[in-house]
Amino acid sequence: MITINLVPRARRRRQTQLTHEDKMLIFVVVAVLVLLAASYGYARWIVMQKTNHLVDLKAQIADLDSEQKLLDLNRSLAQRSLAMETNIATAVQLQINTNQILDDLAKDLPKACTLTQTDITAIPGTVVLLVTSSQFVDLVRFFNALSADPKFSDVHIDGYQVPYATGAVVQGLQPKSTMNLTLTWVGGGKNG
Repeated sequence: MITINLVPRARRRRQTQLTHEDKMLIFVVVAVLVLLAASYGYARWIVMQKTNHLVDLKAQIADLDSEQKLLDLNRSLAQRSLAMETNIATAVQLQINTNQILDDLAKDLPKACTLTQTDITAIPGTVVLLVTSSQFVDLVRFFNALSADPKFSDVHIDGYQVPYATGAVVQGLQPKSTMNLTLTWVGGGKNG
């Protein structure tokens, strides 16, 4: 190829030739740049993979957390249900014991006496009574009947009140005798 330069010599472009060392230096620089670009791309790819994996793990953890909350709720509901079943069984037994205590008291109660107040604790079988009657002797008979009944123990009088009669006829409601009793229901071993 023949080149003809019509431009004066000063303006002529110089053609320089690269030496072997220059070419080798350029090759090494380009190779290092390509290697750096490749390692940067690989590092970015690894980071993106790890980030995606981390996002997936966080989603799985969130799913497991919601499942754990559901399991905790189910366990809580099951425990409450079991407690309710136990409470119902206990309440039924307490009602049975209370009914039995009242039946046993009614068998010993004279017709002239009235139970005006009862406080029953069915599990230990503790019973506190307030009994009234127009005659104090009926209250004493009730106390003696409870003391002799094998279904009751520890029968004792907490207090009593006998109205004072002056001999004059009182119009209206007649004052009544009252007796406070405390006892324990044995009930054949059915109570607690």
